[in-house]
Amino acid sequence: MSFERRIARIPWYLLVEQDGDSHSLRLHRLGGEHYVEDRVAKAGETLTITEPFRWVIDPGTLR
Repeated sequence: MSFERRIARIPWYLLVEQDGDSHSLRLHRLGGEHYVEDRVAKAGETLTITEPFRWVIDPGTLR
């Protein structure tokens, strides 16, 4: 799947993972030819994004 995103040159993607009853968020960005994990937030933490747009979320609020 990551291969297709690289081919399409998608600069950012957000992965939402379910951790039991809660969620975690992993923001990845395209760094050259590979994606690198830019930020991670688990329930009770805040993920603050300024690129590619401004957004603030606590994964604990996801249902």
